[in-house]
Amino acid sequence: MDEIVYKGRRYTRNGAKWTDDDHAVVNEPLQRELNLAFHQNVDFTGYNLEMLVAEGDKCKSSFTYDRAILFYEKAVELADEETLQYILPRISSCYRREKQPRKAIELFSYAKAKYGEEFLTSALLTSVAAAYCDLMEYENALRCCRWAYKNCGGGYNESLAKVFARIKKESGLE
Repeated sequence: MDEIVYKGRRYTRNGAKWTDDDHAVVNEPLQRELNLAFHQNVDFTGYNLEMLVAEGDKCKSSFTYDRAILFYEKAVELADEETLQYILPRISSCYRREKQPRKAIELFSYAKAKYGEEFLTSALLTSVAAAYCDLMEYENALRCCRWAYKNCGGGYNESLAKVFARIKKESGLE
């Protein structure tokens, strides 16, 4: 359990969210402030791969996407190929939340070039499709969606369905 005293009040984090003295989860803006204060002088040398991913997940869950990116980027440096497959969709999502969809696409292109097409997961392709939507590049988004659909065995995937619907709504492509 993590603790911090911020502006004279004590907060604890058990899991991903910060709570006040009454054990009530604090609002989204305060979640971000507390994460920023907690990680202000972070020393990454004390973190192993699992700890980096876990801390990135906590930050992502509490809406502090810029901090999540820091932890995920450090994790990427240490990750093996299998671990990288589940980190990349997470960091891509955070890039998008930080209004950096190009970075998500660049990361996708890097992974594809380095590891090949068989490395790409449905989750990563879905996130990249959404990044293309952010840039209004709907044909590229549709191509990634179709690829993601193929990679998930043609089964239903809620995130993928939402991106398909977004493409249809915003572009008229189908």
